[in-house]
Amino acid sequence: MKKFYLLAILLCCMTSIIAQNAKPFVIPELKEWKGSNGEFVLNEQTRIVYPKNQPELQRIAQMVADDCKEMFNYTPAIAEGKGQKGDIVLSLKKDKKLGKEGYAINITDRINLSAPEAVGVYWGTRTLLQMAEQGFALPKGEIRDFPDYGIRGFMIDCGRKFIPMHYLRDYVKIMSYYKMNCFQIHLNDNGFKQFFDNDWNKTYAAFRLESETYPGLTARDGFYTKKEFIDLQKLAENVFVEIIPEIDAPAHTLAFAHYMPEIGSKEYGMDHLDLYKEETYQFVDALLDEYMGGKEPVFIGPDVHIGTDEYNKKEAEQYRYFTDRYLKYVASYGKTPRMWGGLKWLPGKTPVQAEGVTVNAWSFDWVDPEVSIKEGYKLINTCDTYLYIVPGAGYYREFLDHQWLYETWTPWKMNRNQTLPVGTPGVLGGMFAVWNDQCGNGISEQDVHYRSFPAVQVMAERLWKGDNQQVVPFADFEALCKVMPEAPGINLLGRIDKETVLAEA
Repeated sequence: MKKFYLLAILLCCMTSIIAQNAKPFVIPELKEWKGSNGEFVLNEQTRIVYPKNQPELQRIAQMVADDCKEMFNYTPAIAEGKGQKGDIVLSLKKDKKLGKEGYAINITDRINLSAPEAVGVYWGTRTLLQMAEQGFALPKGEIRDFPDYGIRGFMIDCGRKFIPMHYLRDYVKIMSYYKMNCFQIHLNDNGFKQFFDNDWNKTYAAFRLESETYPGLTARDGFYTKKEFIDLQKLAENVFVEIIPEIDAPAHTLAFAHYMPEIGSKEYGMDHLDLYKEETYQFVDALLDEYMGGKEPVFIGPDVHIGTDEYNKKEAEQYRYFTDRYLKYVASYGKTPRMWGGLKWLPGKTPVQAEGVTVNAWSFDWVDPEVSIKEGYKLINTCDTYLYIVPGAGYYREFLDHQWLYETWTPWKMNRNQTLPVGTPGVLGGMFAVWNDQCGNGISEQDVHYRSFPAVQVMAERLWKGDNQQVVPFADFEALCKVMPEAPGINLLGRIDKETVLAEA
């Protein structure tokens, strides 16, 4: 009898283990999952409940309800107070292990979603929406999820190719849906002179932001008004994405020289600013003042990017002076300055501020990550070899190597020659970039999206999940990527619903 009793206990335990729900499959993959038994079924009676006197959670609850309308064609009710059986309950709860962006979800006869801060609650709702997209019967269990890296980004070159504002707004929503939180907008650039009869006056150049200080500077074939750009930043803030505006100087500045020829370099080319003229500094000062100054600044976020890449090596000292000056200039407005790495390529004795400066580490030739960290810079891995897309150019990549990134890459792999020890202080995260080098090559924003959207998905996975190797096979990940929505209400890929019937011609 005793043996039978022990056998029965063993069988019950085995049955319980077998019945435990498998981890839900979302992008980025969940860090921790403890499955239980059974399902929580979302239905039209499911409410989204938030605590009293929590306006930010009320706002998030309303956004989730709106997202459900977009995705599932029904709008759940939102309510204030305590949750009950069948509800989705949002709350703020201290938990040091989750960090700033982490969250916890407990799925029982209700869904309790808690986080130390509102951003974590919001990321948790993205997880729930992705789970619901795969079926309204959610597996019961416990989730604890948090990112390995604080910066998970994408940069898009709007200087050489105008990217319409509606596209940028859609991309904010796409990035947010995949928990990507940093969107850098490259606002000025120019084509290569050799493709324009070797004539600087004919070479395409554009500055995309409305300017009242310099009327006529703004590109006529596509630009953003100040209000549009402010509204874009506010939209991004609402979904916990930061817009990083970039005005690139002292190279890539042909648009400025077209407007004011006297500040263009006669020696190195008109796409370089003349770093010895006082007029150059007056021009750049006034341009930055226009967007960072006043009671209602155009650049409303905490970070501003000053470019500073690819200046002629002969002028290292003056380049370093220019860079140091504008890092401090941006900081004087209470902003955190960012720049492209260039100090290795242009070494010199002129000091360049490091404290409080963030560097896009993009090239082994131009920036030394180990030296930069020792000097006090913070780094974002933006390695050109692995993370640059240049549509239609024939160099760098048309598409990122998604499988290699998924299976092998980490932000510690700074370039082909340097891999930093895991956990090296000063590495903030990673960012991939789309550069539209080939002006007027027929590549549309739809073509850009076709290349960048799968990169968003795989980079979201690697930058959130980080160095945790317990990942699903790439084939399974890729299959989910292909069916996962771009974001609630977004369909830039032009996917056709299964229920849509195409009429024959």
